[in-house]
Amino acid sequence: MDKAFISWIYNFSEAEWVDALMIFFSSWGYKAIIALFFLLALFKTTRKLGFTAIAASVMGLVISRTIRWIAPRERPFVALEEVTPLIEKEASASFPSEQALFVGIFIALLWIIGSRLKWAGIFLGFVILVSRVYLGHHYFSDVLIGAVLGGFLFVTVYKLFSSQQSFPEEKEKSLTS
Repeated sequence: MDKAFISWIYNFSEAEWVDALMIFFSSWGYKAIIALFFLLALFKTTRKLGFTAIAASVMGLVISRTIRWIAPRERPFVALEEVTPLIEKEASASFPSEQALFVGIFIALLWIIGSRLKWAGIFLGFVILVSRVYLGHHYFSDVLIGAVLGGFLFVTVYKLFSSQQSFPEEKEKSLTS
């Protein structure tokens, strides 16, 4: 299924404007998401969400790197002759997609806060996920599992933080007041 999907989506790479759009989202989408996590951590009203996203990201990267070390999977542009990456990339392991991990965290964050922008965020996340396959850097299962892992970790860490009365610095302030 992975090979069929990547062949199907790769056939769209005839239009230069689509290539440019996918390169943009693949290159900058996840960076903007990571910046958002740190931005959220700066403000008191969104600090919990920011720290939750950062913690889920670190946990996800550890899990992802462990999986890549134990069971490396070749990237599509290495394994499939017909796939040439639109952006040069080292031939490292592709499963699971770490960019998709950040997208999964982002989507779960939007879903939990019930933002009016959640559908726009989900669409943006979907475009970023598709761009990774489109560029020939990942299979569909790489991005699917990466996004699911990110969403799962965010929800899990969020629930753990929510089960506590408050963050440590908030608890200190309440004890000294």
